[in-house]
Amino acid sequence: MGVNLCFWILGLYLALPLEGIYPPPCQTGYTISKIGSGCSDTDECVEDPSICGNHSTCFNTLGSYHCQCHPGFESRITYFTSADGGCTDIDKCGEDRHICGEWGTCHNMKGSYWCSCLQGFHQEGNISSMCGDINECIGAGNKYPCGENGTCWNLEGSYRCHCPPGFTTYGNNQSKCQELNCDPFATQSTPEQTLPGFDSLLSLLRNNCLVLINSSGLAGATEKTGEALLTVLANVTDVLQLQSNGQGGNSGKLTTLLRTVENSIRLIAPQLRENVSRINTSHTEVEVVVRRDRTPPRGPVRLTNENIQLDTTWETAIGDDTNFPGFGFAILLSYKSLQNLTNSSEQLSSRVVTVSVSNPNTTNLSEPIILTFNHLKSSDANTTCVYWSEDGEGAWSIQGCASVMSNSTHTVCSCTHLSSFALLRGIQENKKCRQLQLVMWAGASVALACVVLSLLMALWCRFVSKKRNGGSRPEQHFNL
Repeated sequence: MGVNLCFWILGLYLALPLEGIYPPPCQTGYTISKIGSGCSDTDECVEDPSICGNHSTCFNTLGSYHCQCHPGFESRITYFTSADGGCTDIDKCGEDRHICGEWGTCHNMKGSYWCSCLQGFHQEGNISSMCGDINECIGAGNKYPCGENGTCWNLEGSYRCHCPPGFTTYGNNQSKCQELNCDPFATQSTPEQTLPGFDSLLSLLRNNCLVLINSSGLAGATEKTGEALLTVLANVTDVLQLQSNGQGGNSGKLTTLLRTVENSIRLIAPQLRENVSRINTSHTEVEVVVRRDRTPPRGPVRLTNENIQLDTTWETAIGDDTNFPGFGFAILLSYKSLQNLTNSSEQLSSRVVTVSVSNPNTTNLSEPIILTFNHLKSSDANTTCVYWSEDGEGAWSIQGCASVMSNSTHTVCSCTHLSSFALLRGIQENKKCRQLQLVMWAGASVALACVVLSLLMALWCRFVSKKRNGGSRPEQHFNL
């Protein structure tokens, strides 16, 4: 009986439909629905956010999904799954070598690229834009790139300045046209002003000046013109210092020398091609620093040589920014044997030095320059900062210069103008002597006045005494 019951139950179970008890399995990409019977789509993008890997986006589809790379990346097939591999960076620079234009350089980065432009070119859009020419002649904030008297010609990646006669760019075609006067380089006419060897130098400089002002800014100085002229100037200055030995002081010749050297080096400096030029001969030492840019340089400037140090700033050396010609310079020129041309009664405690800058207004500087002089003798004391004044035939003057600090080895001077400078000893003693003389003269004058006054008093007393004696004389009676 029990066995029959078991077989009856088994037969009943086999007769029932299987899906009523065990639902059929879902296809790939589907799962059994949580509500009711049947299968629903599986959202693989939600279940596994990293299923597509980096630099891609997952898109769900019925029963599946696909991945798509972000811009700048690629895969083996356009729409892929994790089984097909991930996204890799596209080398945009390798695919298109001219993507930045003819004047740009492409730099690849993950998912993108950026362009760098050569000087004279720029991008008008974002960092991935192609490089195009900058028209410097009409650029914003650059109304007169060649100066008010120059004409600007735009070139591909550059520009060129054309100057009228009488103006020059000093051989640098991207400098503003500057008016240049060649008269200071005429040879000396009077014998007392003639300096040995300077006529040939002046003739050379005058020819160079005439070439500059007649070249329209398109030509002019050769690559080494400035360096060659600076060497000639140093050598001629050497010869003059040698030939002046034993000739005694000559203020007129010293004035001519210092003026000629300053005019010459101001013509030479803009033609120098190196940022720093130095020449050190037996009797002359010169250092010139030059900066060229479309905007004025900023910051401190220091020039040094064996015995003197100059400290100033580019702001002082340039002057008014609105007249910046595209270059600036500072010059320190030291004479090692110039004592023979100075007055024998004036004893120098230092080398004589000429200081010059590109600023055309050097009579009243916005900030004083600082000169540090080493004494020729360590025992020198009571030194005074002086400059060479061209008033009359010329003489040392203290106007505009002051001693900031002084000891037995060096003196620091502050000067509000430019010229040629030195240290003079004995001025303080001379002042004391003059003060002593004034005191003596004052004392002598007082003594003389007292003597005169005493004489006058004596005469007055004698006169009064006689008058009194005459008035008290006894009367004389005569008998008739």
